[in-house]
Amino acid sequence: MDKNIGQRLGLGCLYLTVFTLPWQTKLILRSAANNYWEISLFAAVFLLCLSLFLLIPSGLLSFNFWKKLGKLSKVLISGLVIFSLLSTFISEDHYLSLYRFLLLLTALIFYFIISQLSPIIRRRLLLIFLISLGLQALIGLGQFLTQISFASKYLGMAYHQASDLGAIVIETGSGRWLRAYGASDHPNIFGGLMSLAALVSAYLFFDEQKLKMRAYFLGAYVLFFLATLVSFSRAAILALAVGLIYVVIKNWRLRFDKLRPAPALFFLSALMVALFFGLYGNLILARTNTQSRLENISLSERQTYNQRAWKDFVRSPFLGVGLGSSTGSDYRYDLQRGQGQAIWYYQPAHNYWLLAATESGIFFLFALVGLWYLMYKKSRKHRLLGIFIALFILTLFDHWLFSLPLASLWLAFCFALI
Repeated sequence: MDKNIGQRLGLGCLYLTVFTLPWQTKLILRSAANNYWEISLFAAVFLLCLSLFLLIPSGLLSFNFWKKLGKLSKVLISGLVIFSLLSTFISEDHYLSLYRFLLLLTALIFYFIISQLSPIIRRRLLLIFLISLGLQALIGLGQFLTQISFASKYLGMAYHQASDLGAIVIETGSGRWLRAYGASDHPNIFGGLMSLAALVSAYLFFDEQKLKMRAYFLGAYVLFFLATLVSFSRAAILALAVGLIYVVIKNWRLRFDKLRPAPALFFLSALMVALFFGLYGNLILARTNTQSRLENISLSERQTYNQRAWKDFVRSPFLGVGLGSSTGSDYRYDLQRGQGQAIWYYQPAHNYWLLAATESGIFFLFALVGLWYLMYKKSRKHRLLGIFIALFILTLFDHWLFSLPLASLWLAFCFALI
């Protein structure tokens, strides 16, 4: 095949990979009682492998990336790979842990692919990712306004409505209100993605020189900001608020001709919050009331999941219980003791770092912390610390950045572009 044709086809597949990355389009290879135990081939992973098959012979990608890494990076990546692989051997579900290990390897490869591309191509990939998330934002806003989430097997979306048991809702005196899911499995995931997209749009708005593109990024920021609000994810809103304050302060003295965009963006954000509170203040108050029935249950369950994960870690501190196997291990452990409960009761620890230690052990955690530290230094160097701060806040209050199959690819993409 001609190298130019190979590059074009490979880049086309890579663009499609990034577009499908936020979606749950997949072929289920092994069905299970819940999503955490499922093994699937995601469209994004298939397209990424296809793009590799086309790009490597074309000469656009090089295998020299390993030689260019520093010694610390090599040690940390090697540790991450070795200890995650070792955890698959002691896992009670070897196939599931091996599947998660392969996804982790794919994420590392994805990071190196994106890092090697030219700034022009990387910017295109970022814009494609924002367009894909923009579609999700519109879906999420539609779900909240209509209080119905339509189903689509091709987009990986399930049907939800507020009256359904198990739907993620807010309870008020006026009834049950469905939180926006977008195309995600949970409103917290949707909110986290929207908060990151809003911050990326803000950065692009401040850095853009063309007036039309500034207007586009400002419009995108408004869309993602509102989508974050209708998710009613406390962690996502906190991540967006802290990240936005940092970004605004860093760009406070920036001027577009005679205009100062940072104060204007901050005022616009405050205005959107005020208008949203005026329309849905009862929902916000119900969501922040930790003594209400649903919020009390939610906080109690989070505490239970974290305590259970800590016990798992204490039982197997060096290699963990196996990647992706924490909930299955808990379920089987309870069954052996005659204390088995409903499948939905078993969820991962609601903390990224605790879940990582539980499933792959303390040495894997050390390697992971080290790599995050390198990404912190990289984000400071490139003046993108606001996005890193938002990501870190999300890791403290939820598990999806570690538990979801595609989450490692999302992180790889974010870190490669920082």
